[in-house]
Amino acid sequence: MDQQPNYITSLTSLRGLAALWVMLFHLDVIFFYRDFGPFIPHELTGIITKGYRWVDFFFLLSGFVISHVYGAAFASSTDKVNLIKSFLWARFTRIYPLHLFILVLLIPFAAIVPVLFPAVVDGSWETFMAWPALLDNLLLINAMNQHVYLSWNIVSWSIGAEWWAYVCACFILPFVFKSNLTYKSIALVVSSAVLFGMFSIRGHLDITFDYGWLRCLAEFTVGTIVYQVFVHRVGEAWLSKNTSFLITALLIVIAFHFGLSDILLIPLFIALLLCAAYNNEIIKMVLEKKTLRYLGDISYSIYMMHGFWFLVFWFSLTYLKSELKITLLAVPLKLGLGVSFVSSTIISAHYTYHYIEIRARQLLRNAWFLKNEKSTVNG
Repeated sequence: MDQQPNYITSLTSLRGLAALWVMLFHLDVIFFYRDFGPFIPHELTGIITKGYRWVDFFFLLSGFVISHVYGAAFASSTDKVNLIKSFLWARFTRIYPLHLFILVLLIPFAAIVPVLFPAVVDGSWETFMAWPALLDNLLLINAMNQHVYLSWNIVSWSIGAEWWAYVCACFILPFVFKSNLTYKSIALVVSSAVLFGMFSIRGHLDITFDYGWLRCLAEFTVGTIVYQVFVHRVGEAWLSKNTSFLITALLIVIAFHFGLSDILLIPLFIALLLCAAYNNEIIKMVLEKKTLRYLGDISYSIYMMHGFWFLVFWFSLTYLKSELKITLLAVPLKLGLGVSFVSSTIISAHYTYHYIEIRARQLLRNAWFLKNEKSTVNG
């Protein structure tokens, strides 16, 4: 089940670029909300300040890719119980080891830093490092309105949301793959209505620790239906063109720059996904370049590790203000801190990808295989 048939390599690079964009968004958050001014003036552009929207792309992409890898199996399997067990174990071993590793890093951080550097403990510390929220993070229920704000690895709310989307996928995939066009359309309308309803209430889709699971589930479901569009090659003649990809990418940049409605980005992200999946020309060649592919390979580590470095830099700036009495950062220093944040994230992601993600996944899946093999022999 772990082998991806006809792997759509161009989507991997898009995932990496999206992870970098989210990382830059959080870099701006650090400077802006620590009163050192934005990384790029907000009045000039929303290119960075609206970067949270790429999480919506992740959720759409997840539904699409999970459909690509597992959809046919769920549609045709006669042994649903073992299929569900294998599927959930595969997804758990994909996301949980790195999530747990970062929590293990943050626990001593939360215990030791207040003792050594008491000046960093402010209201945000009490929120981000709230001990009662640790269990919810461990149980992956940190996007279900359990606490008042983001906590611990602040980006991991989306991992908790994603896990429960995987659980629901055991029912969504058979439904989407086996139902007729009418029922697929109903699923699309319901999911879109949920997203539009959340947007109407909040005025944006930056919904995380509270109803992030619902945001994820709706977009994951839309992603599974978009995959049906891909399978039936709908719009391929136009969407496969290089110009279609470039126009769509440009429209996304424009939407970010001018701060256009979050809900508008959903169809644009869908179009970008399909353009990349259909394309077999220059765009595909560019997206399959070694560097871009590697960024995509380590994108999960980039995403998760930048949450760890967010906390390190966030509280370091508190120390600069309270102890060193630094209230203004010169442009070169701000740029240097930004480069340090990005470098620390990418370098650490390189190592966690190889030594945490891959090794833990191999170890846990081998244990699963040996357990099942032993059960078969004993049976």
